[in-house]
Amino acid sequence: MLTIKRVTWIMLVLSCGLLAQTVSAEQENEFQSNGKYIRLQTASEDLFTVYLVGSEQAKQGILLIHEWWGLNKEIEAWADQFAADGYRVMAVDLFNCNVTTYPARARKLMSSVNQAEANEKYAATLKALSAEGRKIAVVGRSYGASQAFHAASIAQQKVSATVIYYPYGEMMTDKNKLSAIKAPILAHFARDDFFLTPDKVAQFTSSIQKSDLKMIVNLYDAKHGFDKATGKNFNKAAHMLALSRTQRFLDKYMQ
Repeated sequence: MLTIKRVTWIMLVLSCGLLAQTVSAEQENEFQSNGKYIRLQTASEDLFTVYLVGSEQAKQGILLIHEWWGLNKEIEAWADQFAADGYRVMAVDLFNCNVTTYPARARKLMSSVNQAEANEKYAATLKALSAEGRKIAVVGRSYGASQAFHAASIAQQKVSATVIYYPYGEMMTDKNKLSAIKAPILAHFARDDFFLTPDKVAQFTSSIQKSDLKMIVNLYDAKHGFDKATGKNFNKAAHMLALSRTQRFLDKYMQ
């Protein structure tokens, strides 16, 4: 007998055009080079999708969090790049298969996210991504960067490193929540950021220091979105420098 929750999920999958399915051992080889969407279940038994790519035997994993545009092709490509470097990646979908290119729509999607439900998705994704001997990092850009703090705070010992690019949206400033984050953070901030202004950077780094959280801050002569390859503010020099710093940071804390 189909429950309301089950029917809702089936309708969601059909509307997204996804063939989400549970991963079996026989299917694992497919994910070594080609990503696919699968479904996971939260502790509250809510179903949601993640984009999975990378070998099951990978010794490092990444929980990737999308921007306010949603889990689109660009996030898939970003996950694929990490997988090509040897990571097993799960990009979690916070918008229930909705993607957009319109800021007004993106703002509505972002504001519709229930943080408690998002946290349950992070917990379920980290559980699915965990494996014996595997270290995990949380990575996010813009809205995904702000959300990365939530994922890292609920995961605690499960996360070995966190990387954020120019956060956007409500920033975590609560000392107790920040103190729950055990992993070091690498932050890439833009000097010419319409949202994260120098004053906000100072306020936020002050909150970080009070919580005794280790965060390395890098500033770039660029604008918000400098790492988004298809965006108008893409800055190749800043992108490449941030990429090299991210690689060194992950190599240090993920071995």
